[in-house]
Amino acid sequence: MIKNSFIFIPGIGEKTEKYLWRKDIFTWRDLERIYLPSLNRSKRKIIGDHLELAKSALIKMDSSFFAKYLPQREYWRLYKDFRSKTLFLDIETTGLSQYYDIITVIGTFDPYKNKIKIFLRDNNLNEIENYLQGYEIIVTFNGKLFDIPFIRKEFPEIKLPPIHIDLRFLLRSLGFTGSLKDIEKKVGIQRKEDIQEINGREAAVLWSKFVKGDDEALKKLLLYNIYDTINLERLMRFAYITKIEKDILPKIKNNFIQQRLFDNSKNKEFNYYLPPSNITIPTINIIQSNKILKIYVNNKTLLKIDRSKIRTIEIKINTLIKKIRDNGYEPLSVGIDLTGSEKRASGICILQEDKAYLDLLKTDEEIISTVLNVKPIIISIDSPLSLPKGRCCASDSCECRKYGITRECERILKKRGINVYPCLIKSMQRLTLRGIRLSKIFEDHGYQVIESYPGAAQDILRFPRKRINLKELEIDLMNMGIKPLSDTDTVNHDEIDALTSALVGYFYLAGMYEAIGNIEEGYLVIPDLKNGGK
Repeated sequence: MIKNSFIFIPGIGEKTEKYLWRKDIFTWRDLERIYLPSLNRSKRKIIGDHLELAKSALIKMDSSFFAKYLPQREYWRLYKDFRSKTLFLDIETTGLSQYYDIITVIGTFDPYKNKIKIFLRDNNLNEIENYLQGYEIIVTFNGKLFDIPFIRKEFPEIKLPPIHIDLRFLLRSLGFTGSLKDIEKKVGIQRKEDIQEINGREAAVLWSKFVKGDDEALKKLLLYNIYDTINLERLMRFAYITKIEKDILPKIKNNFIQQRLFDNSKNKEFNYYLPPSNITIPTINIIQSNKILKIYVNNKTLLKIDRSKIRTIEIKINTLIKKIRDNGYEPLSVGIDLTGSEKRASGICILQEDKAYLDLLKTDEEIISTVLNVKPIIISIDSPLSLPKGRCCASDSCECRKYGITRECERILKKRGINVYPCLIKSMQRLTLRGIRLSKIFEDHGYQVIESYPGAAQDILRFPRKRINLKELEIDLMNMGIKPLSDTDTVNHDEIDALTSALVGYFYLAGMYEAIGNIEEGYLVIPDLKNGGK
């Protein structure tokens, strides 16, 4: 398609290109040979010069010329001619926050060579920098907002291929929206059944399981990533052909040209045929020898992994307890996962030494009585404990509503990629007012109260949130050395969040915390792993 494009030439836009096509000027050769009275000598020189540069770039397989002059929305036109220099890429991470999370896997697929290559953290991840030098185009899904920013954070000096085609936006131009797997289903692309329901957050859980020694989790993670990259190629083929059918053919209105567009002939000027993908449904096998894992895809060696090189964040409860005592405090924290109504139970955790006493309480009176009887060093409440600066209430009819519904701490977390609700949206108002009320009561009794957010703490600690995998979250907390004690056989999500809030209290007492917010609104406390994490 690029040989039939003119919009990289200065002064030629979509309307002019359409005009030329309808005048049977459909190739670079046509434009060079045709005489147009409206073109003076200087305009012809500019056109001629840019056509020569385009031909030279195509011969050299150098996409940098087109990256400079071709509109980004039309990068797809390069795909067929640069197919041998195109790489499909997808990353896996420990979470969605570019501020806190890291890349675990970079998967790539080269359809021209039918080659899958995987780059794994703490083993061969840094080899991606040199590997990308062999390509002119990378194709991702949502890579502009996710994959590429993560890669640039990990490798600040990396040189990426000149052309980046983000299929999320290309497919949106064709009316296809949703996640990668949503669109795959819409166009009839199937995945292996046992990985159909995996998403980015669940992929992070698989990495966590692998780090703990679960090789099957790694196998599943890699298979999920390989399907992502292979299906990107299938979607690119679909988008390429569909763009021609929907965007290009209606602009031509020349039956002779339209008949030849998909003719698999030797006429290179009009041949839009794409050779079929030689893709085999991948199977993965892992062979372990001591700490070395050998990964095979379709019986071919994919990579070798040295488990001893895998680094993890490992904070033990005893480490926190020692730091707390070194700071002159007793390790006794109460965490409250507060609800907005006394009709619904709130999770309560009394974290003393390494023991977590868990319970569910409903009324303010029950919560206040329980906490005061414990006499904690710190009370950590999972609820907004202040209003935005300038707000005196939560009423939508008060003049103070002009100051908004969001606090500084919430804006900071949002910028860091951690999802958080503004404290005064409708669904949060009752919780916020209840949290402020209880906080004041505890402070009036002489206790120190901090605001915590278990979801943020879990993201920072790289634990899965409860909605992703409650059991795995419980395991991660227990692996710290915490011993849960509950009257029920099963620990529920409210108790787990209360435990996380109490744990934030430990980080605060240990001096391993960050307070985000401002003096007018107060601060939200989150763990800081720079001191003590490894």
